[in-house]
Amino acid sequence: MNKQTVIQVSSLTKRYGANSAVEQVSFQVKEGELFGIIGTNGAGKSTLLELLMGLRKPDEGRIKVYGLDAQAEAEELKEHIGIHMPNISLVEKMTVIEALELFQSFYIRKKNLNDIIEQLELHPYKDKPVKRLSGGWQQRFTLAIALVNDPKIVFLDEPTTGLDQQTRADYWQKLLELKRQGKTIVIATHDMGEVQRHCDRAAIMRKGELVACDSPQGLIASIPAGGLTMEAV
Repeated sequence: MNKQTVIQVSSLTKRYGANSAVEQVSFQVKEGELFGIIGTNGAGKSTLLELLMGLRKPDEGRIKVYGLDAQAEAEELKEHIGIHMPNISLVEKMTVIEALELFQSFYIRKKNLNDIIEQLELHPYKDKPVKRLSGGWQQRFTLAIALVNDPKIVFLDEPTTGLDQQTRADYWQKLLELKRQGKTIVIATHDMGEVQRHCDRAAIMRKGELVACDSPQGLIASIPAGGLTMEAV
C-alpha cells in the first residue's frame, strides 16, 4: 500500500545576502520513512532542516507538512513535530525531569513523560542535572525533549556527532524503535554508514542544491564507475 506524503517541499530557497544556503530544493517524505539529509559541511543540510522545522523563513518556495503550511500555520504545526535541540545550555542546571516538564508545557499535545523516560532508559538519570550527563545520555535526553508532544515527525540535526561507536549504535536502535511505532524521522548526518544501514531514502545536498534523492542502494547503484558504499556516493 502506498504511504501518504507527509512533507512536500517545493522550490525551496533561502539566501543570506548574495549566498544561497538552499537553492530551488524540491522533494517529498512519506509517512513512516527514515529520511536522511547528507552532504559536506556548508552543503545546506542544517539550513534545510531549520526551514522544515519552521525555525527559518524561506525566501522562495513552500513547505507543507501534513497539509499545513510550515510558515502560515506554524503554531498548529509545532504540535505535530519534534525538534532536536543541539544546545542544552539553557537547561543544563535543571534535572532531566524538570527540563522535560518545562518543554512539555509549551505544547497542547502531550505524551506521558514516564513512558518516554522508560523507552529511552533515562530513569536512573531523571533526577540528575542535565550538565552531569555524559555525551551519549545528553543525546538521549535531547531525543526525549523531541518526544514530549508525541510528534508524528521527528527532526534531528547531527545527533550522533562525537559519540563513540557503541553509543551511536544504541542511539540508532532507539530511532528504529520510533520508526517501528510509526514515527517519520528526518535526520541530517555526516555518517554514511548510518545512512546506508538505516535510512529508507537520502537527499544529497551540495552547495545548497539537492543533487540526488533515492534509497541508499539506488544512490550506490547510480555511481557510473560502480561503488559499494555510501562513502563512494
